[in-house]
Amino acid sequence: MMQASNAPSLIAQTSSVEPIAFELLESKVVRIGVDCWTKHRRGRRFPARHDIQPRELAGALRNMILLRVIDSGVDFENRIVGDAQVRAFAIPLQRRRFSEVAADAPVFGFVVGGLLEGVVQKREPVAIRGRVGRDIPQANFTDTESAILPLGATDDAVDHIAVFSSYVMRGTSTYSM
Repeated sequence: MMQASNAPSLIAQTSSVEPIAFELLESKVVRIGVDCWTKHRRGRRFPARHDIQPRELAGALRNMILLRVIDSGVDFENRIVGDAQVRAFAIPLQRRRFSEVAADAPVFGFVVGGLLEGVVQKREPVAIRGRVGRDIPQANFTDTESAILPLGATDDAVDHIAVFSSYVMRGTSTYSM
């Protein structure tokens, strides 16, 4: 299990995120999402949104965000936002477009927006591990691990993105969600 120190003097000034291999994912809830996504690919680049049923994700729904892709990735609409995701941020996520969230948290918007756009353009999933610094005061966590997974009716276009994330919340030392 990944651990993080939350001593105030150790919180970085700037946030950082790095892509990691899917085999290196440590979070159980993120793995549930990735395993379900992989199972439903069935030889395709990615599954369709309707291929994945909520009951299959029972152990990870609270850690999921489902985004609808708008205008080939110009913006994204939060369709499902699990309660772990809601608690992770000090800004509202539910029933909002990504551009609205990014306006409230510009650094978060820049980093995550780039990742989402990359998934749409490349039509490939990405796994990341990151550390949140003082430059994203809207985050209630210090460390995160996420999988950003494309969904689409055909392999030609991504129409939804499923994000599964786990967080080290401020004031704790291990992943609590």
